[in-house]
Amino acid sequence: MKAIIPCAEKEENLFPFSETKPTALMPVMGKPLIEHNIEALEENGVEEIYIVVNHLQEQFSDRFKDRDGVKLVHQEELDGTASAVKTCDFIEDDFLVLNGDVIVSERDIGNLLQKFRNTGETSILATDEKAPEKFGVLSIQNDEVADIQEKPEEPENPLVNTGIYVFSPEIFEAIEDLEEDETSITDAVRDLIESEGARFELVQDYWIDIGSGEKLWKADQIKREYEIEESEISGKAEVSEDAAIEGEAVVEEGAEIKPGTVIEGKCFIGENSIVGPNTTIRGSSIADNSQLDHCSIENSLVFESNIVDSFVAVEGTVLAEECDIKSGTVIRECLIGARSFIDMNNSIRGTKFVPDARTDLGEISK
Repeated sequence: MKAIIPCAEKEENLFPFSETKPTALMPVMGKPLIEHNIEALEENGVEEIYIVVNHLQEQFSDRFKDRDGVKLVHQEELDGTASAVKTCDFIEDDFLVLNGDVIVSERDIGNLLQKFRNTGETSILATDEKAPEKFGVLSIQNDEVADIQEKPEEPENPLVNTGIYVFSPEIFEAIEDLEEDETSITDAVRDLIESEGARFELVQDYWIDIGSGEKLWKADQIKREYEIEESEISGKAEVSEDAAIEGEAVVEEGAEIKPGTVIEGKCFIGENSIVGPNTTIRGSSIADNSQLDHCSIENSLVFESNIVDSFVAVEGTVLAEECDIKSGTVIRECLIGARSFIDMNNSIRGTKFVPDARTDLGEISK
């Protein structure tokens, strides 16, 4: 079995983070979200994975140039998922398609693959959504997929298409036969439904479409809830006897948890990050190489290589890479772009910062 992961297009709804990182390389529990999906595919016996790239593709090259079983394919024309899949029309075997801006569990991938093996028909991973009108809604007859209705005003049920499929190579012919104005893979899938039929498998664990900064944090939260059952402290990490881990934490190699630090809930601390002294981390992930000193981080996602100074409070926020947050600042419900500098004694709520943003002393108060 093979897999295609379309990652070529820039996700504008993930501004400011998509300015400096492809969605698939944004950190979830300390590593790029695509790594979680690749591991889930490999655990289910997928031996060849093709990542379709364009936007910031050099970052994929740096990450995967030496990775066995992973190959990059360039997509020239950015005109939809069907085009992305077509770039891999050299594949002669059955394959799975998994968009680069979602995260899904290993078990759910396995269940979908098993559905395909049992039926031999195009198989679609589906899930119940509270707002199905924002998605492609599946019409079901006799336990088979009869149609996919794109964003209907009045959905007939809450069952939506996750955009994760298992196909035979016949999908390439269906894509080739699309009209000029048809660029969605759904259009080709409809043709297969009419000619051959299709099946669906329901999500049992989780599937998250990461279409916003808030959903990126939600994906991180769900991964922590599912993956962290008990504390896992690397033998090469340092945790002070005067620090308290009151929940379940993963602390990676080279990390330091200094005296007076309290870690509550399910948290992730990345490699070589220094937390403390006298710092509180609650329900958050801190990626690699960050320094957090005398501060509070709550229900937040912190990318790699950040500096957060004393008496700073960060809550409900996604903080991109290489930011510098100075003393006395309070940040709530914000999306902070890469390399931002926020000077002392600012109070910020509900704001998006572009990459390389700068504030002066006490400049912003919202």
